[in-house]
Amino acid sequence: MLSSVVRFVRLPLVLLVIWTAIRFTLGVSGVPYAPRGNAMFSVFGLSLISSIYFGALSARTGGFNWLGTILIGVVIGFCAQSLIFIATLISYLGGFENSYFIHWDALNVPEDTVAPMAKGMTTRAAGLFFGSLPPAIAAVIGRLLSTLAPKPSPA
Repeated sequence: MLSSVVRFVRLPLVLLVIWTAIRFTLGVSGVPYAPRGNAMFSVFGLSLISSIYFGALSARTGGFNWLGTILIGVVIGFCAQSLIFIATLISYLGGFENSYFIHWDALNVPEDTVAPMAKGMTTRAAGLFFGSLPPAIAAVIGRLLSTLAPKPSPA
């Protein structure tokens, strides 16, 4: 089932890679984190939206049962959190101080402080485990709302 889910969610996975790359580029190129820089390309936000849409499509289009729908959200969420983890690691190792991935607000540390690498990576590692839960819930919500999606047209 996992391979079927990964094939089904290829589009959101590609979009997550693109979003992560653009978000990283915005930060290191000096676009301020606030008020607009952070909101433009939210990797976590994209994972939630993608989970809702693909959760809604999971039964009719993908032919998945409820477990498959939950797995769709988990896969999208885990991939998003993995990309965030990698981008954070690159930010620390590369010394990219303007990176959105090591910004104090992104790591939930006190304002205008720089989180040491150990703290930042610990936070991101926790995201790998717990960050898949909200997209899984979003996929279930999407599945519950799937009656609003158009039905496939007869051939």
